Amino acid sequence: MVDIVFLLVIFFMVSTTFITLESGLPVDLPQAQSPQTAVADLPTVTITPDMGIYIAGTPVAEEALSATLRSLLDQTGLSVVVLRADKTVPHGTTVRVMDLIKQAGAQRIAIATGGG
Repeated sequence: MVDIVFLLVIFFMVSTTFITLESGLPVDLPQAQSPQTAVADLPTVTITPDMGIYIAGTPVAEEALSATLRSLLDQTGLSVVVLRADKTVPHGTTVRVMDLIKQAGAQRIAIATGGG
């Protein structure tokens, strides 16, 4: 019985995705009941309240987002992108940026939240 519990604990520890939030750009993130923490090496796309789009803190035009992110994903070999969007950003803008992230080759998008 102890073996099974131990294996379950190890399974959940290994399979959990850890995401740390990139700080530096002022965005008011929406709140979540169960925030996640994770690896800081993931590429991060940020949408600020003034609709500015940033990759790892560097401003990028919406038209260039997919190509810029694709080259970053190719360089790093990663397939997960963290999306930080201010809660005042319109839903349509966030969905459009998510679509561009997918077009860049990201397999998963982690939505950053403010935590509670």
